[in-house]
Amino acid sequence: MGTSGDESDADLLAALPDDVTAFEVFYDRYLERVTAMAARRCPSAEDVADVVAQTFVRLIDAARRYDPARGEPGAFVFGVTANVARDLHRRGARHRALVARLSGRDLLDADDTERIEAAIDAARTAGQVSDALAEVPAGEAAMVRLVADGRTPGQAAAELGITPGAGWTRLSRARTRLRARLIDPEEER
Repeated sequence: MGTSGDESDADLLAALPDDVTAFEVFYDRYLERVTAMAARRCPSAEDVADVVAQTFVRLIDAARRYDPARGEPGAFVFGVTANVARDLHRRGARHRALVARLSGRDLLDADDTERIEAAIDAARTAGQVSDALAEVPAGEAAMVRLVADGRTPGQAAAELGITPGAGWTRLSRARTRLRARLIDPEEER
């Protein structure tokens, strides 16, 4: 569109997505009014600048949805401005709520740190434990796996079809064998 400055706002708005000159003319026509509206809705100069910039960026995409039968271009522009300002306020409110929830709290306390370190250590030794468990007799290894999965030794023994005493014996022998293969850090000191 070759703009001479005589084009209607509706024609400029329709040309916004594809015509830089149309955008410049439209921007010049609406900058002061959009800034004034943003200034009434925003608490700081930075927010006003953000709303104005985002309004014109959104208009590039939103211009394709403009329907002259539904209203004047100014109403469309101010609707976009209002939505941008509302989004800014919502973002700010979410941010303030998050800060309020987190303020005065340590994100990780000492117990959390210890649990995380224990999980990291466990992950590092998981391969060694798996290899060592493969060398333990099958009945003892089955007992260890069931107990590691959260069953009590009595429940694990019942599941294996052995007495609770035999289950405890298998578990104890498996632990001794695993400790010997993994070299208990307490014994090295």
